[in-house]
Amino acid sequence: METPRRRATPLISAALLALIVLAACGPTPTPPVTPKPGFTATPGPSSTPAPPTLTPTASPSPTPTPIELVVCQTGEPLSLYLYGDDTRARGAIFQALFDGPIDTVGYVDQPVLLAALPSVEAGTAGTLEVEVSPGQTVVDAVTGAVVPLVDGIHLRQPDGSLLSYVGPDPVRTIQVWAEFTLLPDLRWSDGAPLTADDSLFSYEIDASPDTPRGKYLISRTASYIATSDTTTRWTGLPGFLDSDYAQRFWTPLPRHAYGGLSAAALQSDPAANERPLGWGPFVISAEGWVKGGHLTVERNPYYFRAAEGLPRVDKVTFRFGLEAASVLNELATNTCHLGGDDVDWTSQIPDLLAARDAGQVTAQIVAGDVFEHLDFGIQPEAGYRRGAGLDLFTDARVRQAVAYCLDRQALIDQLVYGLSEVPAAYVPAGHPLFGGETLTRYPFDPARGQALLAEAGWADADGDGVREQGSRRLSVGLVSAPPESAFRSALLEFIRTQLLTNCGLEARPELHTPEALYDVWPDSLVFGRQFDLAVFPWMTGPTPPCDLYLTSALPSSDNPGGSNDTGYSNPDYDAACRSALSALDTATRRAGQVEAQHLFTQDLPALPLFFRPKVGPAANSVRGYQLDASAASGLWNLEALALALDG
Repeated sequence: METPRRRATPLISAALLALIVLAACGPTPTPPVTPKPGFTATPGPSSTPAPPTLTPTASPSPTPTPIELVVCQTGEPLSLYLYGDDTRARGAIFQALFDGPIDTVGYVDQPVLLAALPSVEAGTAGTLEVEVSPGQTVVDAVTGAVVPLVDGIHLRQPDGSLLSYVGPDPVRTIQVWAEFTLLPDLRWSDGAPLTADDSLFSYEIDASPDTPRGKYLISRTASYIATSDTTTRWTGLPGFLDSDYAQRFWTPLPRHAYGGLSAAALQSDPAANERPLGWGPFVISAEGWVKGGHLTVERNPYYFRAAEGLPRVDKVTFRFGLEAASVLNELATNTCHLGGDDVDWTSQIPDLLAARDAGQVTAQIVAGDVFEHLDFGIQPEAGYRRGAGLDLFTDARVRQAVAYCLDRQALIDQLVYGLSEVPAAYVPAGHPLFGGETLTRYPFDPARGQALLAEAGWADADGDGVREQGSRRLSVGLVSAPPESAFRSALLEFIRTQLLTNCGLEARPELHTPEALYDVWPDSLVFGRQFDLAVFPWMTGPTPPCDLYLTSALPSSDNPGGSNDTGYSNPDYDAACRSALSALDTATRRAGQVEAQHLFTQDLPALPLFFRPKVGPAANSVRGYQLDASAASGLWNLEALALALDG
């Protein structure tokens, strides 16, 4: 399945979607020192020395066999350099080498390498009121663009209002800052101290034009400095109201090891790419990385949580080149213990469930952070033609009727083996910012859907099974991608059958290439706003993606990368979402997100279908495994995993 990779709005990550599918042991004790065998001379009753008598001693203790966890994955990373090629194949390996610095668990960011995350409430983050002059670089409060201050630029004011600048005098705006403090006595895996300067060094490398990464955050940073050996301070550009300020800590790079290399040289440096220094629970073993085969890591003697008895295994081996069927077989025989993040379990779910039910493996399944949705073409691009009328989906009753006439639970049961939930909004029910009882629900109720269509003027007067309104037939296109996907074909066919049978709405399935469907405006069907109904996935996260549906996110000539393909526009929704995204305090952020979800479900510009299940099978011997929907890796708590020695 293809997932569109695009920036929706400035507060969504640059690659908005990248996911497409699918007894505890303490540290090994040091062997006791065994005295060398010897003898004691015991004098006899005469002057003749007695022969030596051997003193019984304990036999030497055998060296314990290291406890080894084996992770089997499909792909092999190209690089282990922080700013090198980023692939899913290295996600679990990074959990071994680098712990944090910030983890996301349960859709909540949690400090790992830091004493705490900065917050307004704790006084470790906030806003400054600063003066800016014409020509100075600022962030436009409406577009989010980095621009020189000229007439017409919108600036956020300390009271939350917006000012449209008219020169030539200086004017005041806001500037966000956040302070990060490392835990004490941190060390790199070579024993050198890990300090705030290492985070500053990472920022410098990231900012270099020779580091091939997007510069979205770099371009919106006024300064990043080390204020002490353990503290860094980030300050955003004037006007940049960044509600994600608590994440603005750069993952450290060891200046003492790489400081003599340029950003360009680091891209190909063997040490940085193949044997990087870290601070995590493990370090690359002497055997190292056997390309095309496996990579083994062993205990890091300088791990900052070693006193807690972590990690709980002595070594971890990552094996490469195994597809899902092979991984499942090896989990059942305990030759593999866990599957890597890149294993696609889609085609193996029936076999996985059977193996789980037979007691051959364990499996954790959660509603993931990628949701499929059915979008309505509410406001198509000028020039688009629709036989049922361009105003078809401007009527909320028609959109709501589609929701009532579509049995989403049956869809989940048939297409994803019942391993998901019927979503109320674009965040799962377990999300801490879920709207709960404020949301409008659409249970499967064909009679209610039919009544709404009749109320909107659509009836099947000729009895052919498809409703009409005068000369207009209730017939629309239904698009998705890619054409070779059996899953997509089945998904569209399910929707087609349900809408026709339950609603009298004829949907014509069409599968296109991802490029044809997802390219930027105006060169695609979805984001060129040239469709009737479209099915594709988006990703949610700690910050619910309400900005996907902002009026300002409509794709157009002025905003070709916009995400709001539906054309939905509601000033109240915009205000609620913007309030949530611009709030620096928790209470305001939550209130805005809940209200935005309330309005979204009431207006229904898109119908969430299901959250893709996230599957985490494991060998029966694994202890401590906790699959999390929002974590960067299924092995986010690798240091806490253990193996039962009895298998």
